[in-house]
Amino acid sequence: MDHQYQIEITTQQSAVKVPFAKMKEFVAEVLKQEGVTQAEIDIVVVDNQEIHRVNQQFLQHDYPTDVVTFPLSDDQNPLEGEIVLSAEYAQGEAEKYDWPVESEMLLYAVHGALHLVGYDDQDPESKTVMRKMEQKYLRHFGMEPPYAAGEIEDSFIAPNSESGESTS
Repeated sequence: MDHQYQIEITTQQSAVKVPFAKMKEFVAEVLKQEGVTQAEIDIVVVDNQEIHRVNQQFLQHDYPTDVVTFPLSDDQNPLEGEIVLSAEYAQGEAEKYDWPVESEMLLYAVHGALHLVGYDDQDPESKTVMRKMEQKYLRHFGMEPPYAAGEIEDSFIAPNSESGESTS
């Protein structure tokens, strides 16, 4: 199967080094394994102030969060969407759970890509499915998220993790 993915990453912050190549690779793997053959995905890496603004403007939540996703198409082929993630939030969570900030950002990218292909985390059952899918993709690349080891009660995903439109 021929896969055509255009994954563009921009950063609007300078505090954290962004793993551009790995982020593209991880998102492309999610798209491929989920049966998406064509996609245009924009990933924007921001600071907490900007993610707070996005979260407030689009979801009416008055706090910073980890990642917000915006599906921009109704169909998976071609799939269009935007993932906005906070490097500053990732840095705080990485320190809290004692794993690399790069890994935390890659987790957010996978999480956002899963939202774009239709996964949700609005209720406990869907959160469990989302978490298992995150683990699947991170393990594919030899990574083990801290919550998989039971270090995090509910999940790395704060109760304020959301995405735009009708999914979270």
